[in-house]
Amino acid sequence: MLKKEEMRQWLRDRLQLQSRLATGALAGMVVLGLIATLMEFALFFVIIKIGFIRDSPAVLAFLATAMILAVIQAATLFRMPKQLADVEHEAELEESIVIIKVASNMSAVWTYALGSMESDRSWVEILLGLLSLPQRLCSAAWFTWQRKKELLSVAVEPCAAIIRLLHKEGERVELKTIAADLNTGDLVPVIRQLSLIDGVVFLSQKNFGLSLANRLVDDIVDWKEKKMAEKNVPQ
Repeated sequence: MLKKEEMRQWLRDRLQLQSRLATGALAGMVVLGLIATLMEFALFFVIIKIGFIRDSPAVLAFLATAMILAVIQAATLFRMPKQLADVEHEAELEESIVIIKVASNMSAVWTYALGSMESDRSWVEILLGLLSLPQRLCSAAWFTWQRKKELLSVAVEPCAAIIRLLHKEGERVELKTIAADLNTGDLVPVIRQLSLIDGVVFLSQKNFGLSLANRLVDDIVDWKEKKMAEKNVPQ
């Protein structure tokens, strides 16, 4: 079991790691989005130039293509907050019902960016999915940039206290138990920030509760062993 300050330091390191991973994901989405946008722009330009304004200057086809793609991008950005919205759960806290928001994880962001892999989609759905791929990649890149800023603004002290409790219990801990055992202030925004940390599991069946995934428990153990090994290295 990590001490309070050790858990805070572990969480800071964890958030830095997730921030770096978000930066890598952001770079990947930007590169893929630019490539897909250029390919789509060329396709639309050729279709518009040859099919609609063959005898007009190429600049008109260029402007028309740019306007069409800009409108699609704006519509995609407008719809994105609904498609990657926080999941809301009702939970009992201090004899009242509160709404707990859980953020979408990066797996959901990548699924949104690259499109659904379901095999039962119609050819129309597949075609529309391919045509909107560049816009979804760019929108997902923007979302990832915002997520990176959220990770860097997580309140370490209350989040570390909750993770330490979950690690100590080793099983599901209900929200009202967390509120009774820890003095973290308003739990609702803290839980929202906690949902940004990969490996924190939210259980909504019956009474709302939290636990830690095995990979997060293993990461805490590995971090502690690494720090102990560093202390034992002769100077």
